[in-house]
Amino acid sequence: MGAKADKDLWGQALAIESRYGDRGPKVIAAMISELQRASNYADVEFWTNVAQCLEDLHAIRYPGIVRMPAAENRQFAAHRKQQDCSAATQKV
Repeated sequence: MGAKADKDLWGQALAIESRYGDRGPKVIAAMISELQRASNYADVEFWTNVAQCLEDLHAIRYPGIVRMPAAENRQFAAHRKQQDCSAATQKV
């Protein structure tokens, strides 16, 4: 992933945090679910990466404090796993 793409991910993570605060992870999870229903896997990947950046940002800003509920972490992990499976089938 290039530097510009990394900036886009972090920029979106900061924008989500700024706009939604602690509700940011839930907002992203809802977007990811909607995108999956629409079979928009490229955007699912992008927003999953943004969610990871947001989680990393919270780990940096609030060390030792778990900011995202475990259920949301499981949901993001499920999105990543499903995306990996989709990518594997698309390569075949």
